[in-house]
Amino acid sequence: MLGLGIWEVPVNSMFYKGTAKITVRDDGGKYGFDFEATGMNVPEIDVLSTRAEGQTLYAEATSPILKGKTLNAEITFSGDECTGVVKGPFGVKININGKRIG
Repeated sequence: MLGLGIWEVPVNSMFYKGTAKITVRDDGGKYGFDFEATGMNVPEIDVLSTRAEGQTLYAEATSPILKGKTLNAEITFSGDECTGVVKGPFGVKININGKRIG
């Protein structure tokens, strides 16, 4: 599975500025994710689908606060670094430039 580990990602968006920690784990043969953000209560995030192509992991997720809308993530892993983008409703775009910390 691609990207397993704990990743630290700086976030600078209109909704949150700080450091997020994302754990990517093997959950019985499918991807499992845990999300933390310093100084913020992270809302429930439901990952709807994932697929890996080469070194890139694609995911679609939603949250009750999105009221039926989705987030789409495209993250490329290279060793202990990851880059990509998360796009959401209303033009939200969060660039990802993180590093593995565990």
